Amino acid sequence: MRSRILSLIATAALGATLAAPAAAQEPGPRVAPEDMRWVAPELAGYTDEVLFGDVWSGSDLSPRDRSLVTLSALIKGGHTGQLRGHLNRALDNGVQPAEIGAVITHLAFYAGWPNAVSALSEVRQVMEARGFTAADMQAPVLTNADRQRIIRRGSGAATAGAASNFTGSVQVTAPFSGAGGARVRGATVRFEAGARSAWHIHERGQTLVVTEGCGWTQREGGPIERICAGDVVMLATGEKRWHGATASSSMTHVALSEGTGVEWLKHVTDAEYANGPADP
Repeated sequence: MRSRILSLIATAALGATLAAPAAAQEPGPRVAPEDMRWVAPELAGYTDEVLFGDVWSGSDLSPRDRSLVTLSALIKGGHTGQLRGHLNRALDNGVQPAEIGAVITHLAFYAGWPNAVSALSEVRQVMEARGFTAADMQAPVLTNADRQRIIRRGSGAATAGAASNFTGSVQVTAPFSGAGGARVRGATVRFEAGARSAWHIHERGQTLVVTEGCGWTQREGGPIERICAGDVVMLATGEKRWHGATASSSMTHVALSEGTGVEWLKHVTDAEYANGPADP
């Protein structure tokens, strides 16, 4: 039954128009267009609950990769009327305008010149509506400064971690983003003793490299674990977790992630934090 449902949705709802693509990233999304809800409410339910609630949220492919596959399928099939929502979704998922242009050029040779050309008008409308220009559709030109950048320790003014996202004293320094179209970004974050992040989810995962002191980290449903200088913590896509200093030691780590998608949730309570392991 499940395979039949997925087959139905892949054919009939692959390109379901997404009037508000950002909302589709929220848990329990309502993505199906109003016409589908009016005409075929059961199909709308499958679209929301299975296609976007299950298939699109799977961890085997990143949201960005799913967007590239979906755009390719729509252009290959000539379904230009369904492109607008998925173009917006792709941009929200971190696909760059120049990459979309490159996909269309590539597909012209494999999916047919007319299919590629037919997509151009819809792509331009979406890009212009979001403030992009023709220059944004060109691949970035690397300068010598982009080819190798060094961000020195302590460079840039330290900023306090937002009270809505952290408890206690937290300082963020040396933020950076990848050069030449790379999607990696990060910063150095220092937690004073007792400070910690709120529960949060990185849609593409995160890597923490502990450089000083000791701290605690916990994923939902797991124990609080101790981490110290030299440890590397790799957090899977979509995992709910928190991290910070121990009650008696400060901690500094370099945080690395792909893209900017972070969902900040509730603060870690004092009672939750008090369950941290004792110092060895």
